[in-house]
This record gives sequence, C-alpha cells and structure tokens, in this order.
Amino acid sequence: MIDYDELKDIPCYDTWISIEPIDQGFSTDRKFCITDINCEKFFLRLSDATSYARKKQEHEIIRSMSCLGVPTVKEVYLGLCNSEKHTYMLQTWIDGEILENVLPTFSKTKQYELGLEAGRLLKRIHSWQPKASFDWYSTRFNQYLSNYDNYKKHGLSYEYEQQIDRYIKTNIHLLKGKQISLVHGDFHVGNMILSPADDLYIIDFDRFDWKDPIEDFYKLAVFSRNVSIPFSIGQIDGYTDFNPSIEFWEMYALSIAMTSFLSLLWGKRISETMYKHRKRLCDILVEDHDCFKHRIPKWYKK
Repeated sequence: MIDYDELKDIPCYDTWISIEPIDQGFSTDRKFCITDINCEKFFLRLSDATSYARKKQEHEIIRSMSCLGVPTVKEVYLGLCNSEKHTYMLQTWIDGEILENVLPTFSKTKQYELGLEAGRLLKRIHSWQPKASFDWYSTRFNQYLSNYDNYKKHGLSYEYEQQIDRYIKTNIHLLKGKQISLVHGDFHVGNMILSPADDLYIIDFDRFDWKDPIEDFYKLAVFSRNVSIPFSIGQIDGYTDFNPSIEFWEMYALSIAMTSFLSLLWGKRISETMYKHRKRLCDILVEDHDCFKHRIPKWYKK
C-alpha cells in the first residue's frame, strides 16, 4: 500500500496520475513507475534520509555517464521528502526489457554480441579513476580478513574454504600497486535493459564503489554466467578487446575467491534459503576453476 503523503514533497507530484510499485531486486529501497499527465513515465527510488549524501554521489555519477558514453537513465530530481525522512531520486524511464529475461530467447551469436557491448560499456565506466593515490592492497586484504573472521564467528564452514583461503593468501600480493577505479558494483544482466531498438542500457548504480575494476566481474561469474555463457564470454572479450591477459585472469580469479566467504555470510544473515542458494553459487565457482587450480573458468572459450 502506497502512503502518498510520503511523496507529496517531490516536485511535479501534482502532475502524476499513476504510481505503480516495482517489486524487484534485493535493495531495501522502494521503487515506483510514475506516469504524469503527459503520459510520460519516470522511475522513482525512495530510501532512508540517512542515504542522502551517498545518493547525491550516485546522482553525480549517473549524470557523468553520458560523458563516458554509457547509456543509462537521466536524473530529473534528487532531494528529501516526507518531512525529510526519505531521500528520493526521480529519473527518466527506459522502455525495454530486463536483459536477464529475454537473453535466453536470442541466438548464441546475438547473446555474444550483447556481451561484447556490455564489456565495452563496463570499460568506459572503469575509465573514471580517482585523482588521489590509494593503498588498495592493504584495504582489500583487511576487508577480506574481516569478512573471513566474521564468517567463522557465525559458525559457518565450507567444504573448500581452506583451499580458497590458501589460494587468496598465496596470491594477495597481486593487489600491490593496483590502480582503483569507479566500479558499478552490481554489473550483471539483471541490471541491463534492452530497448526496442536493441540498444543496451546500464541501470542501478546504487552499489557504486572505488575498487580494483576487475571486482566488477564477480556478478558475471555468479549471475550472468548462469543466464548466458555466450554473453559472459562476450563481456570478457569486449572488455579486453578480445585478448584477456594473464594479469586479467589472475585478478579475475582472485577477486572471485575473495568474495566467496562474504557471499556465504550475507546469505546466512538473510535466510537459510538464501544461504543454500549462495552455497550453490560457490559450488559453481569452485567447479568452474577446479577449486582455483585454474584461473581461467572452464566455460570461457575464445
């Protein structure tokens, strides 16, 4: 049930004739499809007021995507509503289909070509680098140690955890001197829209961060890969200009391994069902890399 009083502070509210809730994804934000008196649609995202500073950063990032040649939504309004209890983001609406839903219906060639485009767009996102230097090695290693410690404190165990932990600690030195960049944070086929003209749009930048760019491939490994392998191969080829280097695969495998325990811990905190789902995803990663004896996943073929 929509409490319309929460939305009345938003500019143009009086011009809206339809407010339809959108129930999709794991975000705690509430999402709506808005239609105004001119039959123009908008996307509305509502979150807690404490998120305003971060949403403002996201707002600026989205505005900058057009300069990078990344098709996405356009920002209309950002502010506080409901007596400043909520942050709202009002954006243009993109007509089309969520790529995850339609991708399996396409030929393998078209799936691959869409992956190529996704990889090229991701490369443009990663071209945004911070001006200040950053010790990513220490930050990321400490994050991993903290996540693994919390994982153990929750009494969790995983059949291959010792092998994964050993692989990470053997290869963590690869992060030394790495340049971080803007990352989307949730780059997979569920956050892409294919327009009626077959244009690919990237949406949902709310998990943006500053990390080693290859960490943006984690969602390919655990999500897009299970929807379409041709697309996933295409994304890697598009990103690397058809030539993924040894360094790319080293960082790809390391970033996937380092996220495994956090993924299991997150699933456990949500529900037992989600934990079992995350465990199945970890099983797939282990199988793809033969328990990280191989950096290149079995499904990747030139």
